[in-house]
Amino acid sequence: MKLKQLEILLNDFELLSKTALVQMQIVNRLSEDNSIKALYEEAESNEIIMDRLEIKIREEVVFTIFQFNPIAADLRKIITYQDITTNLERVGDMLLNIIHFLKVTDIHHADFDVIRKLIHKMLGAVNEMLRNAIFSFSNRDSHTAYKIIKDDDKVDSLFDQIGISLQETFATKELSKDQIRNIINVNAISHNLERIGDSATNIAEATIYLTEGKDIRHGNEE
Repeated sequence: MKLKQLEILLNDFELLSKTALVQMQIVNRLSEDNSIKALYEEAESNEIIMDRLEIKIREEVVFTIFQFNPIAADLRKIITYQDITTNLERVGDMLLNIIHFLKVTDIHHADFDVIRKLIHKMLGAVNEMLRNAIFSFSNRDSHTAYKIIKDDDKVDSLFDQIGISLQETFATKELSKDQIRNIINVNAISHNLERIGDSATNIAEATIYLTEGKDIRHGNEE
């Protein structure tokens, strides 16, 4: 029965992971063309799925612990599922935020030529981090997990570059309401992407805890 319960947790986690990656694909497509209405409807449906899965997994974790009194190794695995599930649900929230901002932002305006390229680089970097984070956990691959943690520096650097580019592009201009709205939204998009990178890093750290029994959060790598 315990093995069956762990299998249920794994299946729900896999569905949650796949849904998060689908949301990331929607973000990528909308960053190219934000006029595809069907993608917004799909994104809202996916968010409902992710929220329900997060609640379901949390309940299953509690049930498994109290029902089966798992040994230390299984308990660590179960707690890691909960930790990673929480981070994936946050990723889903942030992806939906980005989707909402893309809907009302003219990111293809000439003013954003340089910044748009940085956003796309950041999207690519975060997408790779999230995919690798899910892969590293699913395959108990701590080597990939350590790489993800290093890759977060690239995402942070791109976030800083976008902030600087926004200042350099618009600081001396007299701005319209639409331009101000676009600036605020682009900054919010990059901020949410940076936070997704942080969540992917959290998943990588949880994977290292699961595979090596080491808690390296907050710079504790000993």
